[in-house]
Amino acid sequence: MDSGGGWLRKLIRMTRGHRGRRIGLGLAFALVVGTAVGAVWAATPAPVASAQQDLVESDPAVVKARADLEASQQAAHEAEAKLEATTEQKAQVEADIVQHQQRIAELDQQRAALAQIRDTLLDHLRKRAVALYASGGDGAGAVDIFSGSALDGARRKQLGDAAARIDHDNAKKLEAARAQLGQAQDTLRAEQGDLQHQQTSLEGLLADLQQQQAAVDQRVAAANAALARARAIGALHAANDPIIGPNTLTADQMLAWFDAQGYHPRLADTSVAELAQMFLEEGAAEGVRGDFAFAQAIVETGGFSAAPDHNYSGLGWCDTCTRGTVFPTPRDGIRAQIQLLLNYADPNSRSANLHNPPSPFWWGPNAADAFDRYFAKGWAPTWRDMGHGNWATDPNYAGKVIGVYNAMVKFSQSG
Repeated sequence: MDSGGGWLRKLIRMTRGHRGRRIGLGLAFALVVGTAVGAVWAATPAPVASAQQDLVESDPAVVKARADLEASQQAAHEAEAKLEATTEQKAQVEADIVQHQQRIAELDQQRAALAQIRDTLLDHLRKRAVALYASGGDGAGAVDIFSGSALDGARRKQLGDAAARIDHDNAKKLEAARAQLGQAQDTLRAEQGDLQHQQTSLEGLLADLQQQQAAVDQRVAAANAALARARAIGALHAANDPIIGPNTLTADQMLAWFDAQGYHPRLADTSVAELAQMFLEEGAAEGVRGDFAFAQAIVETGGFSAAPDHNYSGLGWCDTCTRGTVFPTPRDGIRAQIQLLLNYADPNSRSANLHNPPSPFWWGPNAADAFDRYFAKGWAPTWRDMGHGNWATDPNYAGKVIGVYNAMVKFSQSG
């Protein structure tokens, strides 16, 4: 007769799968079994464990929990991307408004200067007309010529001709000034109209932002609820290919595998060997597996054949984007990648606990606050949780990265 431990040992075996991944009855049961799990797992035959893993993973509740989690996380990422695009549009509209305001001020100054020139020319012409009227002519008439000596008459005619030319030139300048003033006023009115349009657009964007922020909050809450449900029934890959952990490969091993693949890297101011070392250093600094991040970079850049602006992980790129985030140095690009991986993996990650300050090139001017408030914290504790919006929309993204990493490990062991 069973003394009471048999059912427990049987149940413990049901909660363990291949490579020690817990996939079974959830967190509440894990608290009951405690430290007994390790000993029983060691005695479980591998084929049986694998069969139990397949059985549990095919359970409809587990399948549905994973599907719900992936769908809700992807919806939250899409909502966040839409919010970010609207935020960028708002910033552009605000910058356009400032430019319009500056242009209007410049045009107003130009209009005032042209009006002053016009008034000066008009005043001069009026004064000339008064002078001519008072003198009875422009000095070129017969009376003017024969009223004195021939020399005086010739001089008066010469002076009169010169004054007439000046008057003619001033009249032309006045006409041109009036035309320029009219153009400036038309442009000013157009700029003011554009400004009004931009301000109306901004008001609409602000309303959109409020709605989109509410949508993000709602979908993030739904994703977190799905995450909690998935954890409760053991549907997560809690121990397979974790993002957080120590490096297992050396830079030489990573480089040896890379060189054997026939890649054609295009790197302007660094080498793959230097990058491999930086990945290990930056990963170790934050407790993230830098060798796995290196594998991610291989997938993202096609073996560093397309890695513009020291961006090795597709940060800032999207399905419709023309350019990703720009990093000033290779280490800056790697550091941002490692910090984002940490945020995805650890729901309790905080900027104050980082070894290096949050990257301003990725997190923005308020980097610490943006790092701490990242909406997808803890959504991908393992590489198998990537894809479906987590880092990439490709549902096969995780398998590609894991495949490269496993190939590097296998290559290092074959030597």
